[in-house]
Amino acid sequence: MIDKLIGGAHTVPEHTQAAARWALGNAWWIALLAAAILAATQTLRHLVTRRLLKQGRLAFELLPTNGFDPGVEDVLRFAKGIAQAQRSVSRWAFTPARGTAMRVRLQSAGGPLTLRVEGPARAASVLRHQGYAQCELRAVDGQANQTERPRIRLGAAA
Repeated sequence: MIDKLIGGAHTVPEHTQAAARWALGNAWWIALLAAAILAATQTLRHLVTRRLLKQGRLAFELLPTNGFDPGVEDVLRFAKGIAQAQRSVSRWAFTPARGTAMRVRLQSAGGPLTLRVEGPARAASVLRHQGYAQCELRAVDGQANQTERPRIRLGAAA
């Protein structure tokens, strides 16, 4: 077997030149095939993103108690849970991050500081089980999920 490989080694440059001639002669087919694969991939990604965004998002608030003081391990466990929630939604490496993104917000609207975790509706079961031991988990209704962006006005009022 090794003798056959050594004996055929002198034909390698000929085969390489033949392959190069074929590739140059058919380069437009190769480019057309690559463009078709790229277009199909981008179209599929767009459709998957639209479907994920159409399903909606859910939000949960974590309301801390007076004695809330998480340790480093608790914070890391919470962050790992959020990462697992995103992975549970994106089953493919192909799934775009835009449709599966998780959002963590710290808010205080004239009251105590709350932590809001938002994610796709498909990750609701995973999001419900996230949290700290000394926090109350409560679902946020759909209207409260659509928060307004803060308005910043510069200069004198007209």
